[in-house]
Amino acid sequence: MRARLERLRAAARDDRGSLSMAVVIWAPVVVLLMAFLVDVGLLISERTDASDLADQAARKVAQNVDQAWLKTHNTRGPNGESPGIRVDVDPGTGDCVPIAKQYLVDNGVQDATIASCQVTGNPTAQDLYVNPRITVTLRMQYKPLFVGFALKGDSTVTGTGTATPVIPK
Repeated sequence: MRARLERLRAAARDDRGSLSMAVVIWAPVVVLLMAFLVDVGLLISERTDASDLADQAARKVAQNVDQAWLKTHNTRGPNGESPGIRVDVDPGTGDCVPIAKQYLVDNGVQDATIASCQVTGNPTAQDLYVNPRITVTLRMQYKPLFVGFALKGDSTVTGTGTATPVIPK
């Protein structure tokens, strides 16, 4: 009887196979966590790309300087201020979206759309000594690789970029 009791105690203390159960339980959790981290990292990378593209599109608009304005409005201000650089936009609407879209077309970017393009502070004959600031907002679709169900499917990524025109000296 004593030998039988010793065998039961030894069997109760035997933990062979317990590690394999922990692996079976925790492996799917670790895999899901890694997939989620990869998708979130790619989403952050996509946001960075959207901001970079928006910056580049804003620079493209800033390069579209109104040459006639530069030729006719080139006098210095009373305190030596340089006249503002006028960005050439649609005169009726002040819209610069077509120029920003053209940047995307010229560079083969197909998965992005220009949401808005605004030129603020474009100089006028009454306010000659200001420089404009171009702000472009761009949207891209992000498709998660692994855990789209957790990120609610495709996500819209928005990037905003700004630029100011400068005439090289």
